[in-house]
Amino acid sequence: MSLHYILPLSFIFTFAGLTGCQTLSKTSSTVSDKVMGMLGKEKAPEVNQKGTVDISKSTQQQLENLLANMPKNQWVYIENDQQGTSTLKNKSNDNFSLSLKLNCKIATQRPTFSLTNKDDQEILKAHDSAAGQIQILLDNKNYGNPFELTNHQKFQSFKTALAQAKVIKIFNASKLYTFQNNKAELLTKPVSCRDQL
Repeated sequence: MSLHYILPLSFIFTFAGLTGCQTLSKTSSTVSDKVMGMLGKEKAPEVNQKGTVDISKSTQQQLENLLANMPKNQWVYIENDQQGTSTLKNKSNDNFSLSLKLNCKIATQRPTFSLTNKDDQEILKAHDSAAGQIQILLDNKNYGNPFELTNHQKFQSFKTALAQAKVIKIFNASKLYTFQNNKAELLTKPVSCRDQL
């Protein structure tokens, strides 16, 4: 066999070897990207049509994804069956979240609310003496702070009105926070209230 034929054959084998390695490299890179994508962006649990979601088997990252992408302008009932805890959240268009705790699972806990910003940092709560005057308005009717312990009757009338209200507004420290009251039927569900009497 002459040298004239050997050179093209070695070129073909080298070229074929490179193509095979490149294909293998591209395939493993694509698979690796998919695996890393799944690990980096875990799918959050989904809120059903009734506005409830079970986070029992969710990781911390999945829970963060849920809270970041939660439906806006409606109540969402978030429950953890394994731990026996639950909460109600409502996210506004400007990414503030209102948590109302009206019906406590444990009798020694008191009803409350909390307001968090887009970074999930608490900026206001019902029982905070340093917060100044808190006013909660239902369809522009002012109920003051119905969570104050001094007036149980005021709280009951607030709960009754809340079931029919379209818009909830909270006014504090010259700031107004507005929430739509869609899926208000969820507000009757028992929740974990935490604040002890």
